[in-house]
Amino acid sequence: MMQRIATAVILLPLVLSAILYLPASLFLLLVDLLLGLSVFEFLRILAHYEVETYWFTFPLTLLLPWVWTFSLDWVLAYLVISSLICMGHSVFQTQKMKRGFLSVSGNLMAILYIGIPLSIAGSFQSHQDQIPELLLVLSVIWAGDIGGFWVGHKWGKHKVTSRVSPHKSLEGYVAGLLCSLLAATAFGHYFLTTWSTAELVLIGAFLGLVGAVGDLFESMLKRGAGIKDSSTLLPGHGGILDRIDSLLFALPAHYALLVLIK
Repeated sequence: MMQRIATAVILLPLVLSAILYLPASLFLLLVDLLLGLSVFEFLRILAHYEVETYWFTFPLTLLLPWVWTFSLDWVLAYLVISSLICMGHSVFQTQKMKRGFLSVSGNLMAILYIGIPLSIAGSFQSHQDQIPELLLVLSVIWAGDIGGFWVGHKWGKHKVTSRVSPHKSLEGYVAGLLCSLLAATAFGHYFLTTWSTAELVLIGAFLGLVGAVGDLFESMLKRGAGIKDSSTLLPGHGGILDRIDSLLFALPAHYALLVLIK
């Protein structure tokens, strides 16, 4: 418990300082560092499913935030080309044809599942007027994680996702959702003043629910692979992927919502 708190206390100001003060190019380098570590952890999990790592998965994923931030019109073409490269490469892996589909899916998923959300984060940070959007998502997810963890740890009794995540409880999920609602409302009141209270409540509920699904999705992958944490890099938290699993769903969901309502 103390390790978890100490790690969070150290990481929180570092993350906020990077978002608020780093120039876009340096922030994207930091995003690439997180991407590289996350993709490594993700492919380590998929190795338990006999997924073969393609050598080009890392450079394709690391380049995506730069394309997304500085050449947004090229993103769709970039993702199409990346997909074709993954599928085309599998043709030449005929000695392992039974693993072909899984390997293509796994490597392409690394680009989409991890590359897209962190590219969105990099793009938000590079535009001054979109930084509050990034901080809103982080606030909602962090508040939900903290509230769900504490309430679930102390009072959680009713297990609703025991096959995927046996330590999560209904009480924890409800507390996490309420904390997400409060975080969205409080943050929006001060930093997104054009949003109504109803809109903030809805976005808090939406991101809280989506983030919970993101957490369960990574738990499902780990449980299927027979491992507890994606790595031991962050004391008390596991790996980078364990720390950002909810954000990997919440960031694209928020981005899609912004596109739809504009």
